[in-house]
Amino acid sequence: MLVILAVVFIAENRYRTTIELFWLKITSPLWLILLVLFAVGFAAGRLSARRRAINK
Repeated sequence: MLVILAVVFIAENRYRTTIELFWLKITSPLWLILLVLFAVGFAAGRLSARRRAINK
């Protein structure tokens, strides 16, 4: 079920988009940009939760 959802997500978001941040300009499929942003957010959340558990 999750694989089917992932395939549909990629099929719906396969057009290319450009992100500009300061002097950096990145052009790639939207699904890839969203996947990278999700992974960064997930990692930040895990690190934050771990730091909170250590400080208690």
